[in-house]
Amino acid sequence: MSIKKTKGQDLAETYNSLWVEKYRPKNVNELAAPKQLKIFLQNVIDTNDIPHLLLHGSPGTGKNSIVSILQNNLKSVFLTINASEERGIDVIRDKVQIFARTAAFDDSLKVVVLNEADGLNYVAQDSLRELMETSSKYCRFIFTCNYIGRISDAIRSRCKEFELSPNLKEVANRIIEILENENVNYTDNFIISLIKKYGTDIRKMINECQSLNSIYDELNEDIISSDNKYVEYFDKIFNNSKSLKDISAVIKSMIFSEDVYTALNDYIINKYNKIELVIIIADHAYKSKFVADKDLILMSCILTLKDILWYNSN
Repeated sequence: MSIKKTKGQDLAETYNSLWVEKYRPKNVNELAAPKQLKIFLQNVIDTNDIPHLLLHGSPGTGKNSIVSILQNNLKSVFLTINASEERGIDVIRDKVQIFARTAAFDDSLKVVVLNEADGLNYVAQDSLRELMETSSKYCRFIFTCNYIGRISDAIRSRCKEFELSPNLKEVANRIIEILENENVNYTDNFIISLIKKYGTDIRKMINECQSLNSIYDELNEDIISSDNKYVEYFDKIFNNSKSLKDISAVIKSMIFSEDVYTALNDYIINKYNKIELVIIIADHAYKSKFVADKDLILMSCILTLKDILWYNSN
C-alpha cells in the first residue's frame, strides 16, 4: 500500500471542491432513483404543477437532491425549513401559515419544504394537516424524512409518497462514474467493500472516496474499515438496555438502512452462534420489506431475540 507523496496545488483544489456537491444531480436524468419516480418528477417540471409530496428513505439516498432539482426548475416560490431544528407548533404558526395562506405576487405556486419532517411533534403535524387543506389553492408541501413511521397517517394520506432506495447496481455505477471522471485508480473489490460499509448512502460513499483519494495512490478494499457501523447500538441493546423504553430509545437513535438485518445477523452469529436466532432475523427482514413502519418490525425482532436469550440463560 503506497502513500501519495504530494499533490501540491492539485490537493488544495480537491479540498476546495467537494465531490458530493460537484456531483450532486443537476437534473432528473442524473438521479440514482427508480424510473417511476424520474418520470413523475419530469412531468412535474414540464407542467409546473406539483402535488403534496412525501419523500422518505435512509440518509444519503437523494431526498435533498430531488428537492434541489425541483427548486431550480419549478417557477414557484419556496420556503425551506429544517423540521429537526424547528419542530414545534410555533414554527408552523409563525412561519408556515403566514407563507402558505397568501398568494405570491405573480400568482405562481408556493411550495413549503419541510426537511426531516419526522422531527415534527404530533401537534405540529396535526396543524399541518389542516393547513394543507385550507391553503391548497396557493401552496403545496414537500416533506422529506428518514423514518416514515413517524409521519402521521393524516399527512401521508394527503401526499404522493415515494420511498428512495436506490438498488445497489445504480449506486455502484454512480460511484464508478465519479471515480473514473476524477481519474482515480481503484479496484472492483473497493467498490464492493464500500457498498458493504455504507449500503445505499451515496453521500457517505462519495465523501469517503474523496478523502481516501487524497491519501492513497490506489483505492482498494484494504483501506476501508470493515467495522460494523451498528455494533455500538447492538451492544447497548443486548448488554445494557433492560426496559422497553431503553430499547426503543436506542432504535430511534439509529440511522439504519436495508443492511441493518445483515449486520444484526453477523452480530448475533459472532456473539451467540444460535441458528434459531438467525431464523428469527431472516423472518423479520422479510416482513420489513412490506411495511411502512420499519422501526416497529426491528423492535419486534430485537425483543424476540432478547426473550429467547433470556429464556436460554435461565
